[in-house]
Amino acid sequence: MNNSLISKKARIGQSVVIGPYVLIEDDVEIGDRNIIGSHVVIRNGTVLGDDNRIHSGVQIGVDPQDYHFKGEYSRCIIGNNNIIREYATISRATGENSETVIGDNNFIMTYVHIAHNITIGSNTVISSGSQLGGYVSIADFANIGGLAGIHQFCRVGRYAMLGAKSYLNKDLPPYLLARGNRAKIYGVNTRGLKFHSFSAADIETIKELFNFLYNSAKNISECVELLKKKKNQDQFTREMVKFIESSERGILLKISD
Repeated sequence: MNNSLISKKARIGQSVVIGPYVLIEDDVEIGDRNIIGSHVVIRNGTVLGDDNRIHSGVQIGVDPQDYHFKGEYSRCIIGNNNIIREYATISRATGENSETVIGDNNFIMTYVHIAHNITIGSNTVISSGSQLGGYVSIADFANIGGLAGIHQFCRVGRYAMLGAKSYLNKDLPPYLLARGNRAKIYGVNTRGLKFHSFSAADIETIKELFNFLYNSAKNISECVELLKKKKNQDQFTREMVKFIESSERGILLKISD
């Protein structure tokens, strides 16, 4: 095992490649066909699925950087087919039996910090140097630009994009593009939607929804009430209304506001 310290109590699947100087603690479960680079640390409470590529220096399941954490048992659960690049850190959760959860097919780049109690969906891109505070939620297919900072408890909706060097302190609704410090909405994430094979008709529907919400004389709450009364709501409207109504921090405003 090339000078690695791997607990005999750890449950390790088949065809797993482990580089030199890796530390794997007792209460760790690793699935099949994972590739784990040198100097990786995988702490107690970590569950790793299949076919992940963990690059050098990554630390997974580390104690939360949170004053509320008192050493209680918690977990860090990571799905399948993720790429986690050099020196990323992923914390366990605060709270007895609580979890930090990451889905499948995510690309987490160098020096990303994923704090405690975070939920990340699948097929996301989180670019180098991004810092995600505790209890953040990132939905499927979202894209986080390099060196972005996301405040605790904020949410990023599906297919949304946060630009590089941005600071997000409110919720970023699905399908939209935001950037800046503090971040503001700039429009629809058209390039991202095209990349993910959205039809021209669907993109036009999302643009109309954006214009109604952000370019109307009415405020967001009034717009949402009107959308709820709309007959034959399309899927994008239903998703947007649900996201806005469930927001606790409030959603981002646009650049001109």
